Amino acid sequence: MAEIIQHGGDPMVKRRALLALLPLLLLAGCKQPEKFSTSSGVSVENPAADALASAQLGELDGLLSEAELAHVHTLVEQLLPLRQTREAEARWQLSTEEANLVDRLNRLYERYTLKYLGGGGSWGYASPAERPLADYAVEPDGGLRLTSGEDVYRPLWAQVNALLPEGALDGFSRFTVFTDGLDETLAYVSPLDDTGTRWELAVDPADAGELDWFTETVLHEYTHYLTLNDTQADYGAPESGARYCEEGMVARSGSYLDDFYHTFWTDYLHDRLANPDSYGFYLRHQADFVTDYASTDPSEDIAESFTYFVLWDAPEGDAVWEEKLNFFYRYPELVEFRTQARARLGL
Repeated sequence: MAEIIQHGGDPMVKRRALLALLPLLLLAGCKQPEKFSTSSGVSVENPAADALASAQLGELDGLLSEAELAHVHTLVEQLLPLRQTREAEARWQLSTEEANLVDRLNRLYERYTLKYLGGGGSWGYASPAERPLADYAVEPDGGLRLTSGEDVYRPLWAQVNALLPEGALDGFSRFTVFTDGLDETLAYVSPLDDTGTRWELAVDPADAGELDWFTETVLHEYTHYLTLNDTQADYGAPESGARYCEEGMVARSGSYLDDFYHTFWTDYLHDRLANPDSYGFYLRHQADFVTDYASTDPSEDIAESFTYFVLWDAPEGDAVWEEKLNFFYRYPELVEFRTQARARLGL
């Protein structure tokens, strides 16, 4: 249009030319602008992709440039139908194409996390050698029978029992005492058979004097038993996309862990698993976790969340980590566990 105005010639020709262009200009002016729904500016043309991108971005949502967000959204839109197909087939394992897209997205998220949220924090894990000190068999009445080592650690077993409701340790057949030095691993639990029926509890006496840490750790480790024993998990079942799976374990339908996973983890589990050693995942989702360690995976998350469900008053906010603590109130038996444990702790 600018060239028509600038050139000389018949004004009527110019007028006819302008009239001919007018419908095109009106059409151009009526073109629908790109619509955005999330705080980050993601197009609403694919709401499911919008929701998934927003969930995976976490703290990054609203910080990315339009070009960065478009890059994320393009990959998420490719990922979504692959994920939907896998879910429809009740398949746990990702296809090669889906796994590649998850990896590409994770690399983007990690890059943007460093750019916008910083890279602070680390897991700081260490694995010093453990030295066995004693082993006890746990008798049916809860008493101990020494099987190896020095018989000087019965008070440690009593210290554990004092924290937990009566009968809470009935599923344990072995009490192991070990040390890996001060301020390292305080305790752990482990199944003794391939069905998760009988369990071992191991404690390091070097760390047992720090009472707050001892209490938190015992509750955390006990939660692993509570959520992974044979009534809650199937160690012989094939993987299923309908239930939460770990290597060699499938959570039973309706179990604490499966319910927890479906409530809180489905949108970003595979992003977490794509880079399990990264602290960036926690930085992106700090408001979702009661501690940074809880962001390791659903099993550690439920253990940390249950620990503070027992120790803290019921939260009244709407942060995801608070929803996780309140999650356990839907189970009367866990509320009763909390009541008894808090009474023993004087809370």
